Amino acid sequence: MERNSGFAFHVHHDRLVEFCTDYKERAAYIRENKPADEIELRLRLLKLIPLNRLPLPLDEALKAYFEALKACDEARKAYGEARKACDEARKACDEALKAYFEALKACDEAWKAYGEAGKACDEAWKAYGEAGKAYDEAWKACAKYFTKLHKELCPNCPWDGKTIFSKRRVK
Repeated sequence: MERNSGFAFHVHHDRLVEFCTDYKERAAYIRENKPADEIELRLRLLKLIPLNRLPLPLDEALKAYFEALKACDEARKAYGEARKACDEARKACDEALKAYFEALKACDEAWKAYGEAGKACDEAWKAYGEAGKAYDEAWKACAKYFTKLHKELCPNCPWDGKTIFSKRRVK
């Protein structure tokens, strides 16, 4: 694979050596943007320095640079993945919060209905108690009538007002 970056001669007209990040892009820039009478010279002098021709300290620095660049790219990739995971988690959290608030609203409505049902139940029990009292009073009012009707419809009945077994001997 052909190299496209590295230390090069004459990347710019006023520097002998510098690091060129994209050789093809720099050559295209020279062709498109520099004066016509400079293009041929600039392109002929723009040269990537072979890696085996770099001085040892610079070669080691360049290797360290590329390792750092690779680590940076990996970190950037991990950062992007972490950002994506964060965005997904935030979305899940937002959905959970939405569901929570909907459930909370439903719970509040249920508690409100529960309170209203409790009041209705209390009123029903009160009405039941009042109806029971009215029934007892009605029964008392009819007691004489039923006693008379009983004597008429059940002749020779042993009923004594408490039991039909009143004539039995209690041991």
